[in-house]
Amino acid sequence: MFFRSVRFRAILLYTLILTITLLIYSFILYEGFRTALYDDLDDLLSSKAEGVCDSINAYWHAERLLDRQDVSSRTSSNTAGGDLASVARVWVEEKRKDQDLMSIFVRILDVNAETIVASKSIPRIDQISKEDFSDAVEGEEDFSTVKGASLDGKKMKYRIYSKPVVKDGKVAYIVQVAGPVGLMSIALHNLIFVLFILLPLTVILAALPGVLLVRISLKPVDIMINTLRQITAENLKLKIHIPDTKDEIKRLADTFNDMIERLDRSFSSQQRFIQDIYHELKTPMDILRAQIDGALKKKISREECDTVFKRTSKEIASFSKIIENLATLSKFEDQQQSLDIRKVNLTGLVEDVFEEVKALAEEKDISVSLYSSAGVVIDGDEDQLFRMMTNLLDNAVRFTHRGGKITLTINQTDTSAKITVSDTGIGMPEEELPYIFDRFYQIVKSKSSKNGFGIGLSIVKSVVEAHKGTVSVESKRAQGSTFVVTLPLSYPA
Repeated sequence: MFFRSVRFRAILLYTLILTITLLIYSFILYEGFRTALYDDLDDLLSSKAEGVCDSINAYWHAERLLDRQDVSSRTSSNTAGGDLASVARVWVEEKRKDQDLMSIFVRILDVNAETIVASKSIPRIDQISKEDFSDAVEGEEDFSTVKGASLDGKKMKYRIYSKPVVKDGKVAYIVQVAGPVGLMSIALHNLIFVLFILLPLTVILAALPGVLLVRISLKPVDIMINTLRQITAENLKLKIHIPDTKDEIKRLADTFNDMIERLDRSFSSQQRFIQDIYHELKTPMDILRAQIDGALKKKISREECDTVFKRTSKEIASFSKIIENLATLSKFEDQQQSLDIRKVNLTGLVEDVFEEVKALAEEKDISVSLYSSAGVVIDGDEDQLFRMMTNLLDNAVRFTHRGGKITLTINQTDTSAKITVSDTGIGMPEEELPYIFDRFYQIVKSKSSKNGFGIGLSIVKSVVEAHKGTVSVESKRAQGSTFVVTLPLSYPA
């Protein structure tokens, strides 16, 4: 279980990232150290080659002063070989006690790669490649790493610097200065060994606080889990402790608390609905039963019988409407309600609903007005749109006092049809507005007025959203409400 937990994955990911980072750092460190060592050795070889060349140039300058001979005769291979050998021996003798040259070897080559002179202690060093030597003959300096052997026969590598010396526009000879790279190899191997030891040790030492950090970070989650386990349908008032932070944990706790609050409100609404529907249906059912039982037990006139039947029919129609609305809402919520999409004359549909509701409004002495744009046509299900408008206007009539006013407006924009229903009814408190479209939700103040079961507006929202539209409301207590329905002119696929 632990190996599938977020805690384990976080620790594993942290360790992996740390290891990769240290490997990259170690590689950069190794390459940087290696480059620095080679640069230092190349600088040393270059400076010593310059010293050899300066010594030879000084020798020739002295010879010119003494013998006054032609410079060209000194650059011939026969003469130069002896001169260069003499100069090299003098240079070696003078520099043999130089500590910087204890491991430096010198040899002078002609343009044919023949050795003119070499230091006495020069080991066996392989010739540089023909391509590199050709570059030196053409006047280009070159650094090369070649294999060789020390004086005692031990195999090792050498770094060689080849410096061509130009006289009268031509390469007269080539000075090669070589030094072993063994010490550098040892230093690099020691660095690799240290990194090999330090890398896993660093990962282990860094992973320990990482484990502690993950544990501390996820501790609030463990607390939330324990709290959620205690929450049941009978204990929805229990809240999750919100940490005093502004991070994702706090947002998660806030989200859970909002969810619990919604669940609590939903359960409370359904409990209220069950109680309300029990009380609302019990009284008319008792009346119906009493009327029918009375009619069966005693002889009644034709007029009294007609009255009983009318009352019975009216109550049964009311029951049927409630059951039909519940069935419709359930289908929408289960996404089982299919829409019969056709071209709908929304203006005509709204006018038909307006005429039906107008009679109910006039019974309560409510003034109703209709302002419509002609020819508003949309793609939609005519029956469901009719149900939506009926519920919306019926809701306005039921919550508007006698002498009030209801205004219905329909107009069209470039992309949508807009229906507005305004009334001067009892209004709603602002804190209730986010919940009025919830299933079975009723404003507490309106419950005593026996105005329904809190499903009419839920059906309105379900129908509108099924048509890819939106519905919104603005309301103030005792000042009335305004509902705005927006439907697209062309139904999106």
